[in-house]
Amino acid sequence: MRQYLKSAFAAATAALIAQVAAAETKYQPWQQDGVAKRPYIFTQQHNVGKETDDEAGGQLIRLGYPLQVQLPGNPALWTFQPDASLNVEYLGRTMVYSPNRIEGTESIQVFDLALTPDAASGTQGYFTFTTEELPPSLDKVVPGGIYVVHFEVIEPSK
Repeated sequence: MRQYLKSAFAAATAALIAQVAAAETKYQPWQQDGVAKRPYIFTQQHNVGKETDDEAGGQLIRLGYPLQVQLPGNPALWTFQPDASLNVEYLGRTMVYSPNRIEGTESIQVFDLALTPDAASGTQGYFTFTTEELPPSLDKVVPGGIYVVHFEVIEPSK
């Protein structure tokens, strides 16, 4: 009986793993220019605004891929700073209600960005967002309400 239960458990586990694996492929990457591309997603943890230029590590971004920034909102209302950004274009914003996902916030603000048309492999850039109302839970990762990410553009095949 014990051997039968072990076999039944193993079979059930294998079936569950197969279902989970199949479910992972259910959601396909975003289509852009007829090619499936997943966006680069940046959160408050990618902030380098608190570091000097020497400490700031740049992100590698494949040419032609979409960019998305997801920052905790309400009370923080983030604003894209075009004059403090380089080689990116602002495309728009969406707000997702998500109370206390990050302590003291009520939503996630999702910003869509794109590399500028003249960006090429080796191009350096950065994007900046600011807020005037930062909850205390974010003081250490986004000091002063300034969010900055530095990047370098690379070829899509790398």
